[in-house]
Amino acid sequence: MRKDVLYLALLLMATVQATAQQVVQNKQRHFKKAVPAGNYSGITWLGGDRYAVVNDKSKTAGFHLMTIQIDSITGKIEDVKADSFMTSGLPNRDEEGICYVPPTNTLFVSGESDGQIVEYTLDGQLTGRKLNIPEVFGISYGNRGFEALTYNAKTHRFWATTENTLRADGERPSIRNKIANRLRLQSFGDDLQPKGQYWYVTDSSAVESTKGKSTLGVSGLAALDDGQVIVLEREVRRAPKKIGSFVHVKLFVVNPQLQQPGDTLRKQLLTEFRTRINLSERSFANYEGICAGPRLADGRQVLLLVADSQNQYKGYLKDWFKTIVIL
Repeated sequence: MRKDVLYLALLLMATVQATAQQVVQNKQRHFKKAVPAGNYSGITWLGGDRYAVVNDKSKTAGFHLMTIQIDSITGKIEDVKADSFMTSGLPNRDEEGICYVPPTNTLFVSGESDGQIVEYTLDGQLTGRKLNIPEVFGISYGNRGFEALTYNAKTHRFWATTENTLRADGERPSIRNKIANRLRLQSFGDDLQPKGQYWYVTDSSAVESTKGKSTLGVSGLAALDDGQVIVLEREVRRAPKKIGSFVHVKLFVVNPQLQQPGDTLRKQLLTEFRTRINLSERSFANYEGICAGPRLADGRQVLLLVADSQNQYKGYLKDWFKTIVIL
């Protein structure tokens, strides 16, 4: 092996090892008495211990306000309590993503059914404003529209993407068609107008079997203060008889600042984990929402994840919450 190739290989190994050492995964927790069964699909931090969470099957459009207490030293979740549901009273739009915009003290929520990202006041009322979505996003497969949404006040950027490949961009993955998603990661400015758009390619399915069902895609985004974006990829494997089902979650980091619009983003694995249903374990958690939360006493960043339990499906599933700590 040439010395320069060997050097690069060793450098890559050292980088991956260093990254792994900088990430701490805390155990997932659920709070059955304080959090009603739901279909929680997106989460955003409002400051302090206040969060807003969307439910993609709530009776009307809106969001839940929750109190989530996180240990300032370890980042572990101490308690979660659902406080109130704020709604416009209009029909639910299959709301999947949510982000808080501090400069306006408002929330933006993405709807998978109508392909719109609209603004709410904190009391659940529509302001009439919305992001100006490029037309190409309207050419999507059914129930595979906007899934992930985030905003960062320091970079003044919204970021959004669909769960799966748009119909305009090709075929989407399935249990039999084990291909990657080719997604458009779209940014918007404070003026709500589209800015840079980048390609993002997911990993392909890790499931060897062609029986049962598999859902592969991006379900969440978290924009960081330094301009990087955390991408939540997850594959949901539903075995024919439930036993053997799992969710494989991968968090990747991308840095659009280092590339040009239209480029395929280079991604680096930050961490990964798997939840499952088997004869001895029922940790299965379909994580659909992620946000950047508070920083710990030592300056490390907390990422908070929330899972969609399908209303605690047949008693098998729970409304899980999980934190991951990064530098």
